[in-house]
Amino acid sequence: MDLKNVRRILKTFADDTRLRIINILSRKELTVNDLCNVLKKNQSNISKHLTRLRLTDIVEDRREGLNVYYYLKKPGNKYSRILLDAVTSGISDINAFVKDAEKLNKI
Repeated sequence: MDLKNVRRILKTFADDTRLRIINILSRKELTVNDLCNVLKKNQSNISKHLTRLRLTDIVEDRREGLNVYYYLKKPGNKYSRILLDAVTSGISDINAFVKDAEKLNKI
């Protein structure tokens, strides 16, 4: 992995909503509507962030009937894996992440 790819991933992480999406998807796969309900954001906003996460190979989707489920992708290289692990476990006790997890449990 080169410096440009590391910078691209770090820029992707440099957004509160994307960090919250990563945190939620580290727990289970969800639809856009599920993410909207947990994060209290509109569908357009969530879709924009999911697109950015897909373009940086952090999130993938699978289709089941009319539903599209999003989930965290297992990174193919060591550096991406380390960065993603830092977000999903290293800072998972941040207050906003804990509240999102509580909301997710209610869905």
